[in-house]
Amino acid sequence: MNTLHRIAALVDACLLPACRSERLPDWIRLGLDRGMPGVVAYASSPDASRRITDALHERLPDGLTGRPGGAPSPRANDSGTGGSGSSAAAELVGLGANFHLGVRPALRADETRVFVTDLQAHGVAAALGPFTGEGPLRPFAEGAAAGVRAITAGRTPVPGGDGLPATLSGQAVTGVLRGDLGYGGVVVSDTLDAPSIVNGWGVPGAAVLAWIAGVDLVQLGPACGAGVREAIHTAAARAVADGDLAPARLEEAAERVARLRRWASEPRMPAPTAAEQAAASSSTPVSAHASATRH
Repeated sequence: MNTLHRIAALVDACLLPACRSERLPDWIRLGLDRGMPGVVAYASSPDASRRITDALHERLPDGLTGRPGGAPSPRANDSGTGGSGSSAAAELVGLGANFHLGVRPALRADETRVFVTDLQAHGVAAALGPFTGEGPLRPFAEGAAAGVRAITAGRTPVPGGDGLPATLSGQAVTGVLRGDLGYGGVVVSDTLDAPSIVNGWGVPGAAVLAWIAGVDLVQLGPACGAGVREAIHTAAARAVADGDLAPARLEEAAERVARLRRWASEPRMPAPTAAEQAAASSSTPVSAHASATRH
């Protein structure tokens, strides 16, 4: 494999496209055949989401099937107790998803840890975020200590930093998240089709900056299509040729994503059904249930 083909394969291995339709578009199917690790389902209904994830797994049995949100998070309600990791896992598994990209950290760091641990025990990888490089960092530290499989870097500029959104900032990703917090898992970009990103850097330029910053898996977002993927390939090849993007950085990113795929394809205990959760709840003593919701 020559250098250009090698870089192209690494780029595809680090791109996560989004799909709105119930049928995988031709460009996504081509990308999956060339190494893209999965797809995020932006579906209008649970049935539509299931059709997308089924199509993905038919083509790529160990692929990542992501959901951008909508399942419970540790701070999902007004009581401060948030949702149950098991409940979220049951909902996502029912949609055919194995990657929850909408896990927002709780104000209480221990709630984040419990939620992440519970969710991932049922085979659904958590992506905790958005990480901005500032504010309360303990929930992210707790998530990292709990073995969270991914952290999403947000689009908020780092105050007093390099002026870049966290998802493009080496100071936020490599400096704070990797360095200060010691996180070694997958770092996912925020979706790059947001106007602030498109107007500031363009999706191809932002993808390259994200990889340089230390991001591993670049989310394209639902507005991106075949032309964007091709433009990212061109931009990445140019950045490598100019010495701005090291092939070793892409290799590191691709290996982290591959580890995530292997983890997501391992057999896990099934998430409890709604009926099983209701039965367990009805048999839990009030005092124990109250204690559990507090912690």
